[in-house]
Amino acid sequence: MTQRYDKVLLIVVMVLVSLGVVMVFSATSIMCEKTEKIGDAYYYLKKELFRAAVGALAMMVAFKIDYRKYKRFSGLIIGIAGVLIAGTAIPALAGDAVKGATRWIRLGEQSLQPSEFVKVAIVLFLAEYLSRKAEKLDDFKNSFAPAVAVIGAFVVFIALQPNYGMAISITIVSTIMLFVAGVPMRFLAYIGAPGAVLLGFGVMHSDHARTRILTFLQGGDPLGSGFQINQSLIALGTGGLVGKGLGNGVQKLFYVPEIHTDFIFAVIGEEFGFLGTIAVMSLFLIFCWRGLKIAMRAPDRFGCNLAIGLTSMIFVYAALNVGVVLKLLPTTGIPLPFISYGGSALVVTMASCGVLLNISSHATKSLEAEILLGEEYAIGGTNANNARRRWNRRTFDPGFEYSSGTQVPPSGN
Repeated sequence: MTQRYDKVLLIVVMVLVSLGVVMVFSATSIMCEKTEKIGDAYYYLKKELFRAAVGALAMMVAFKIDYRKYKRFSGLIIGIAGVLIAGTAIPALAGDAVKGATRWIRLGEQSLQPSEFVKVAIVLFLAEYLSRKAEKLDDFKNSFAPAVAVIGAFVVFIALQPNYGMAISITIVSTIMLFVAGVPMRFLAYIGAPGAVLLGFGVMHSDHARTRILTFLQGGDPLGSGFQINQSLIALGTGGLVGKGLGNGVQKLFYVPEIHTDFIFAVIGEEFGFLGTIAVMSLFLIFCWRGLKIAMRAPDRFGCNLAIGLTSMIFVYAALNVGVVLKLLPTTGIPLPFISYGGSALVVTMASCGVLLNISSHATKSLEAEILLGEEYAIGGTNANNARRRWNRRTFDPGFEYSSGTQVPPSGN
């Protein structure tokens, strides 16, 4: 029998990856051909095709593994992530700093960015922890504080690399998972307020991060710190409604630094215009919709938490990247998922999609009432109210009949 899975999600992922390969080639072909050290217009294309193939293999393997098996190894996975991120502080492994940051582990001619694995490890850890502590989430000391301590340790270490964009992204995704799981809002406020103060203190004491903030607020030197974002806006503006056509962009010709990574959305805007950017953003919205639908139909708490975390992770990264390119946010260094050039990010993101597809293959017709209501009396207190409130805000499935907070299958099923 053919295994069920979310085909719409798979199609969206493959379209985005394919678009990424095409746009990386468009953004780099002339630059590579004219650069003496490279001299090959297909240099980045070949590397991106290889990484996309590895990502597709990782997605296939992740799809074949029952997602519930990750629950048993979440502690081991977060431990390995800790070792990897600590490796960036060892000069012999990290090598020389790149633009003042030590975010990679050098493996010969290749490099590994541990923070890309950390973000998934944290999602796995939280998914397991929140499902195990579901009945005690209103206990600050014994349930909420330990989870925040683990997340906080990773966030601080990543911020010290420095990589404030990744640190903020992980914080946002973790907050979403905690909120959806039913953690009281006051707990999030207790941690959020001092966390924001610490973040501001860290940014103001980091020359690189402070320059990015001031460039965002004041514009910066058009030929200095503000050059990249200004050229990005020019690319988007000159694209007009339908763009200049694939390969006909001008700003990619040495005008926008790192245009094939963090600013590849500007290439899309110049070559495919406003309609092209809307199409890409629509694909991410569809991805988010399908991911949340998978979460709502997951057969257990762990699957629901995991699907919410992985979906939020990818969508938040996309939103931050687009916000930076449109100058709605300060530059974060966050790539556009599936589309930006990159090795670790692409493979990890596609593997995460494989996990989502596996959860979808175990889906029930709707998220079981047991998850949020069946144990309501055992949950008790504020957390029960949170659970009930979230359940009442769920997306209704036309295949089911609902009555006064309980789910009743239609007769004959």
